[in-house]
Amino acid sequence: MQAFYAEAIRISKQNVEIVERLVEAFNSGDDEAVASMLAPDVEFESLTMQTYKGRSGLLDYRNNLDDAWAEWRTEADRFLPAGSESVVHMHRVVGRGRGSDIPVAQDIAILWTLRAGKVVRGRAFLDPQEALNAAGLEG
Repeated sequence: MQAFYAEAIRISKQNVEIVERLVEAFNSGDDEAVASMLAPDVEFESLTMQTYKGRSGLLDYRNNLDDAWAEWRTEADRFLPAGSESVVHMHRVVGRGRGSDIPVAQDIAILWTLRAGKVVRGRAFLDPQEALNAAGLEG
């Protein structure tokens, strides 16, 4: 039983590290690194409820962000393991709208699901507590 828990902890830590690297690569525009961490059939549900499918879909999502925002970045990134297959990425998105130049700062969270060391699903939540609840965690 002890070996089981040790393996679960190792996998949870590994998943957090994968998501941390994914977010860093995504934010810096390193498409090759992003693609290497995604399962071929990955799906991502954005805050607009649009679902992006496949590796190219997640890259399309980042391109859509770049088109909508004159500048954007994440701050206060926190990565919480949620069982053996999920990680909650809680963060603040800070940016300025393209065209409007209106500044925006919004706390959000993404629930990432991984299998065999690859990200298979992401779902964004406007309310970080909803992401924690969906992951089975209490905030």
